[in-house]
Amino acid sequence: MEALEVNTPGELVMWLYLAESEVIMEQGEAEIILDYLKGYNMALAVHNQELVVKDMGEDSPEYQPYSIDDAIHDVCEWNLELMDEMEEGMKNPDSQEDYNRFSDALDILKQQEKVLDGLYQQTKYEQIAVECALQAIIATFGNVPEGIQEKLEAYRKGRTGQLERTEGRKEEVGRLAGQQERLR
Repeated sequence: MEALEVNTPGELVMWLYLAESEVIMEQGEAEIILDYLKGYNMALAVHNQELVVKDMGEDSPEYQPYSIDDAIHDVCEWNLELMDEMEEGMKNPDSQEDYNRFSDALDILKQQEKVLDGLYQQTKYEQIAVECALQAIIATFGNVPEGIQEKLEAYRKGRTGQLERTEGRKEEVGRLAGQQERLR
């Protein structure tokens, strides 16, 4: 069976739903993920009911296993790298026009960062980070102090309440997708 490419945000959202993924994603969020992957010359596909990726920049690209967690992680890193580049460009611009261009791009990247942070909170990597922090607290204090335990529970409830948070992000994500389209 051949791999089926994931070319549109709707296809990615649908695959996540059908795969019963822990990650809940709206169309605008999926668009951000796919745009970054495309910008980095990566192509997503589904093969044998698993998400895979291929680096189109290679001489003989082949699909490799790639989880949605990995995609979100990579996109978050790329977003941070691009923000650093825009900040660096603002330090020594060739003109006011360049400064404005870097500044406008940085504003959009920061807005995307907020959306990506929400997606990242749903990944296994965030869960691992929380568990490591919890183990460090236990190693330091012997147990989890009550105040920290309450904050951890509130955080976990916020994470499991993803459906409610997703509703609140729909409008912002749609606006970001429109801004990203205007930059092209």
